[in-house]
Amino acid sequence: MALPIAVTMDKYEEIEEAIAAEFGKSTTTRKAIGDFMLDEDHAVNIKSNNVAKQNYSPNMISIKKMHQWVFEEKKDLSFIFVDYKEADDGIDILKKSELIPIQNISWDCLTIEAQGYGVIQMPKPLKVDKAQTKKDFYAGFQKEYDRFIEKERKKHEGFKKKFIKDIDSIK
Repeated sequence: MALPIAVTMDKYEEIEEAIAAEFGKSTTTRKAIGDFMLDEDHAVNIKSNNVAKQNYSPNMISIKKMHQWVFEEKKDLSFIFVDYKEADDGIDILKKSELIPIQNISWDCLTIEAQGYGVIQMPKPLKVDKAQTKKDFYAGFQKEYDRFIEKERKKHEGFKKKFIKDIDSIK
């Protein structure tokens, strides 16, 4: 399926609008939890990947936003993954996933990396576990967050070793 390229939009925005339209929805603002809302309690985040480029670990969502929306406010968050390539007449969608609830994405393909309070990234191919519950996902999140905090602690301790001990030596 080729999508015409809009002059004023980036390709990912064009893909987001086309997929939102498939659900009869409009896209949201950049600050929103998702690219569009299925309803007021269900956000959908579209992750597009240009197969011609090396996109090693795409950011999925900040852990702070994810935690607040899914676990504090007890709302739903789903993802749609899209592989595409640029074509002369627009964008060719090569592969598009079904709607995947966040709790069905295995931590085997996710990691938390440094950015703000942390960001969930997907450095490995998508692995879906439809039997995984929100409780299971949260247990995996806690384990991964502990790993992230320890890695950050070591990084900061390593940098602190470079600090000048004799402040009076600074001119």
